[in-house]
Amino acid sequence: MSTRELLIDLGETAIRTRGFGGFSYADLAAEAGIRKASIHHHFPAKADLGLAVLERYAARLEEALAAFRAVQPDAAGAFRAAVRLYRDALGDGSSMCLCAAIAADGERSSPAMLDRLAAANALVIDWFAQLLRDGAADGSLDVPGGPTQADALAAAMLAQLQGAQLLARAGSDPAIFDTATASLLRLLRIA
Repeated sequence: MSTRELLIDLGETAIRTRGFGGFSYADLAAEAGIRKASIHHHFPAKADLGLAVLERYAARLEEALAAFRAVQPDAAGAFRAAVRLYRDALGDGSSMCLCAAIAADGERSSPAMLDRLAAANALVIDWFAQLLRDGAADGSLDVPGGPTQADALAAAMLAQLQGAQLLARAGSDPAIFDTATASLLRLLRIA
């Protein structure tokens, strides 16, 4: 693994567990066993590292969502897989998805990071909206208000998943996420 990739890995872990403002290059240097100057060589500013972390995360998220749709038999299965993705990101309650972590610490993020965050969130909302339309068509999802409400409901779904992560992390209790998302699954009549 290259030093650059190692720094992106360490940066992602730090952001997901401590927030963007919760770590420094000195922390990363100690974890990587390198000097701070080496980090500055790859990422002159912390915002550069944050943007690289977000770009890689968004690409992986897009791949995961496409894979869910490709391998699941219906829209309900793809939605359950997406909920598991958000649940897995929570771990034992000390972590959360990168987008939620950066949003919670947004005032410390650069404008470029916030633009990339908005694009990643829009990607997920668009995916959920299409999933809702597909689920209404294939009968695997009960879409309140019908397919015409897919866009608004998709944004609410992402907000509920990310909000459930924040609450679970704040309480150090993943069961909070599970309870919150169970209500979402019931709303869509997903078993």
